[in-house]
Amino acid sequence: MKRMIKNSLIGLISVIVLQVSAQTADPVVMKLGKEDVKLSDFINTYSKNNDLKKASEQDIRDYIDLYINFRLKYAEVEDLHLDTIIALQEELASYRRQAAEKYLNDKEAGDQLVEEAMERIQWDLRVSHILKRVLPDALPKDTLEAYNAIMKIRNRILKGEAFADIASTESDDKSAHDKKSAGGEIAQKGNGGDLGYFTVFDLVYDFETGAYNTPVKGLSMPVRSEFGYHLIFVQDKRPALGKLKASQLLISFNKSPNLTPSEKAQDAANVEKKIKDAYTDIQQGMTLEEVTKKYAGEKETPVALALFGCNRYEGDFIKGLYGLKAGDISQPIQSSFGWHIVRIEECSPVVINDETRSSVKNRILRDRRSFKSKEVFIERVKKENNFKEIIDKKAKTTPLEDFYTVVDTSILNDTWLLSQAEGLNRTMFSFAGKDYTQQDFAKYLYENQFKDIAGVDIAVLINYTYRNFIDNVVVTYEDENLEKKYPEFADLMKEYREGILLYELSEIKVWRKAETDTVALENYYQTVKQNHLYPVRLQAEYYKSVDNATTAKTASMLKKNVSADKIMGKMNKKSITLVLDTVIYRQGENKQFDAFVDWTQTASQKVFVDNAENELVRIQAVLLPSPQPLDEIKGVIVSDFQTILENEWIESLHKNNTIWVDYDTILSLIK
Repeated sequence: MKRMIKNSLIGLISVIVLQVSAQTADPVVMKLGKEDVKLSDFINTYSKNNDLKKASEQDIRDYIDLYINFRLKYAEVEDLHLDTIIALQEELASYRRQAAEKYLNDKEAGDQLVEEAMERIQWDLRVSHILKRVLPDALPKDTLEAYNAIMKIRNRILKGEAFADIASTESDDKSAHDKKSAGGEIAQKGNGGDLGYFTVFDLVYDFETGAYNTPVKGLSMPVRSEFGYHLIFVQDKRPALGKLKASQLLISFNKSPNLTPSEKAQDAANVEKKIKDAYTDIQQGMTLEEVTKKYAGEKETPVALALFGCNRYEGDFIKGLYGLKAGDISQPIQSSFGWHIVRIEECSPVVINDETRSSVKNRILRDRRSFKSKEVFIERVKKENNFKEIIDKKAKTTPLEDFYTVVDTSILNDTWLLSQAEGLNRTMFSFAGKDYTQQDFAKYLYENQFKDIAGVDIAVLINYTYRNFIDNVVVTYEDENLEKKYPEFADLMKEYREGILLYELSEIKVWRKAETDTVALENYYQTVKQNHLYPVRLQAEYYKSVDNATTAKTASMLKKNVSADKIMGKMNKKSITLVLDTVIYRQGENKQFDAFVDWTQTASQKVFVDNAENELVRIQAVLLPSPQPLDEIKGVIVSDFQTILENEWIESLHKNNTIWVDYDTILSLIK
């Protein structure tokens, strides 16, 4: 409830926030306590959410009253210095962070990411890759070494060497390599770089982009991702599979390591013959369940595959499912596990609509590609504010490289000392008319050390932190200048500030007081309780018997006005045959009771009997209207009391402040 009131209050303030614009003739049209309101103030405030051309005189007068009350309340906020309350400052800061976020990203780049993902989501790719690992912030020599290595591999492929063969020996992705036994034999064959099928959001963004930008059967140039350099070979491109549920018959290969090559070949031939025979049976009318029992065992049933997409299983397996619909059965599909026959149970294709677009937007916010929008924004702000790294060609080292000798492994466990960099004073870069020195970076490095990290090159961490330092400088600068750069943002923050503070004052003056001042609430209740009366009610005895005979006996005693105690004692002497409850009902409160009672003749009708349900009612008294207790109607009383307190507050503000309004000048706006 309070949150709704708070949001409404902030929304109200958005209507009446001041927006000053100079005019040639701009007289003061209101004096509210210490505040003077000019005509331009009122025009801009009213016009923000209202049309002066359509306004009536009463509309303007009503708005003047609303505006006066708000400005007088907010003057009291300032007099009480509510803006010094830490909790309110933190809440305002939280609002600001949320509101600022859209200004600290590049909207155009963000929109492009959405359109890009919407296009890619319609397609699945099957790719192979070769990786040469290098960290994002590696030293230039290490980066160059990895790049040269991957280019040499690329040239070998272009000259005719098989991609998979090179991947199985040269790739830093170990899944491409064969795993060998202690005797040197292949225990598990590697994937040769084959990653199978994937779609948007399945792999890291830079790799994804490199793959989608490479034609089918094409070999990419080196693609840099957070893992290093990749060569990407695109094997296949298909319309998106979507999500499937399926059942399958799987006839597995014998994976025993003790099989000889000839035994493996014979096993493979036997499995292939079985699956082809099973498929022939299906073509001749047998169900998947029947062929499963025939070829996998009498007690076996098809294996259910939970909902999956194109990236869930091996590429060869997925390839055999494209084009199938719910109810379709695939041809035999070979994988590294054996041979499969798959029946599609459910198919959820990719649908391009507003719901999909909304889902894509949310995925982007949770995905590293969202950083691209931030990166574009940072580069734009750097350019706008003349960012320039300082390079002294005569010096043996760059300002950044100086840190390689003063930062040691202590930074890996958060114990590096700022004093270790006290001799560094060179300028590193300039931005927005300010020079940032090595001491500025040293302080940032000191405040952003690492914990529990091992085996990482110190220079790489320094490079990484330096990049974050620059980004932080740029984003902080833009953030601190949002109000100056964007008037609409300044207006929004003014609305938030006034709304939060005025809400707190309303809590103190009205809402919290009405809920917590029990004495004042009780006193108010006593003055209005006659306005909250019970309607006419009936107090009655309600009996439920076990059978018609008991009902008849009970009815007879009720009509003779036998007391309830005697009735219950007599009817329950040997066993429980009758139960009694004392009830108070108002009309419409209980359908069962209403069925017994004729509310127009309650005084004369005393006993009611329902033989079908073995239920009886004897009216004891008619209860005339009386005040409802406070605890039953507290919500209504509190709400009414809040209205009283609000009105009293406004009345006191009007009484204690000078209020002057030039109605003629303001109303002339509508003539």
